[in-house]
Amino acid sequence: MAGVTSGDIECPVCHDDFTNPKLLPCNHLACRDCVLSWLQKEGGQGGCPLCRAPILSSTQQGQGQLATMVDSLPTDFATAALVESHKVLTGPHICAMCENNVTATSYCFACSIKLCKPCTSYHQKLPVSKDHTLEQLNKLTAKRLAASRQATCNNHSNRPAELYCSAHQELICMLCFPTNHRICPEVKAIADVAREKRTELTQQSQRLKEKGAGLAKQIKAAKEKFKGMHKKVNDVFDDLQQGSEKRRQQVHDLIQKEEDATVTSLAEMEKARAAMTSHSGNIDHLVTSAPDDALLQMLNQLKSRLDDLESGSGTTAKVKDVGDIVFDSQLLTRLKSDLSELGEIQKPHQQASASPSATATTTTPSSGQTARAEPRRADLAAVLKVGDRVRRGPDWVTWRGNTDGGGPGTVTAIPSRNSRRVQGCVDVRWDSGHENWYRMGAHGYYEMDLA
Repeated sequence: MAGVTSGDIECPVCHDDFTNPKLLPCNHLACRDCVLSWLQKEGGQGGCPLCRAPILSSTQQGQGQLATMVDSLPTDFATAALVESHKVLTGPHICAMCENNVTATSYCFACSIKLCKPCTSYHQKLPVSKDHTLEQLNKLTAKRLAASRQATCNNHSNRPAELYCSAHQELICMLCFPTNHRICPEVKAIADVAREKRTELTQQSQRLKEKGAGLAKQIKAAKEKFKGMHKKVNDVFDDLQQGSEKRRQQVHDLIQKEEDATVTSLAEMEKARAAMTSHSGNIDHLVTSAPDDALLQMLNQLKSRLDDLESGSGTTAKVKDVGDIVFDSQLLTRLKSDLSELGEIQKPHQQASASPSATATTTTPSSGQTARAEPRRADLAAVLKVGDRVRRGPDWVTWRGNTDGGGPGTVTAIPSRNSRRVQGCVDVRWDSGHENWYRMGAHGYYEMDLA
């Protein structure tokens, strides 16, 4: 029938038309007997057959008869009316007034009967029924029929209900009102009460929609926030990776350049090594096998040649020592230090709530006073300037002996004048009068902290 689908009137459990449809807490519908059978099968703890949401609360489970608890679930009378209307419209269209199964063409909402064309005309002329509303069956829908059904009295099923008692929550007829509901505080016409309740429900539905829209905004904002956080982290580490790979390539290029420049020297030295090996073999042979006179006759010429080989005058090759190959190791050391100082990632509930500026201050437990936070060591090396007051840092090396200070002191030169061969050093004059150079990045050490 137009306007009605199987999902509107069919139980998802038994796949038949709903019988006494019950509205579950998850808002799904099922026949009353289907719900009861399902709960009995699951020992009273089963969830909705469609979404597994609990049907009974934890306090209800195991307390009382299952049938009673299922009966206490709300009945969807609107769906029940739709099922009945669908049955009326899909059943045989036979006139209720004629004999011999004459085909009906219209439906009277007041009498709830189907009428053929002649009976329809006659029905509209009778004084008792001329004001009744009729509609052509081929245009009538199940939803229209369900919405127009005549309510009946809760106590007299054969009488139409005209009033609603809010105190007893009952539909009553005019016969019930003076006998059972005369002193009830609020008894109104059904149409008036229904109109008020429709307005209340519409307003409540609007509030729920607005709340749902607010939650949707919060969900979207949260997703966008975390999406942005992921992107920011990816961007930072992508830049970090690119910088690291660029630095790696620069160092390899520098080493390769030194290696290429050394290839010629290595070839010359290889020749010298081969000559030394060959001559040393000849010497061993002469020493062990040659007669004395032969040895003495060859001695002068052979000795001169051996002296040249031993003194290195036979080659000008000299390989640069690996320690002489210098590149900017400070940058690599800073990168390693920065990565190590990222620390462990904390879970959200472990992080203390703080303002954005909280990372710039530190509070000592003893005094409670807020002091300036020390910058990371690699950062300090980058911003340290002449005149800064310093003290011993965490990487302090004691190999210089007891003549060093330790703090406080003043930075006097950047880079160090006293250790120009080592990059990443500064000069410090201690208040005691002693002065020396100290590493601030050289070889990965940071020997100074701000005083």
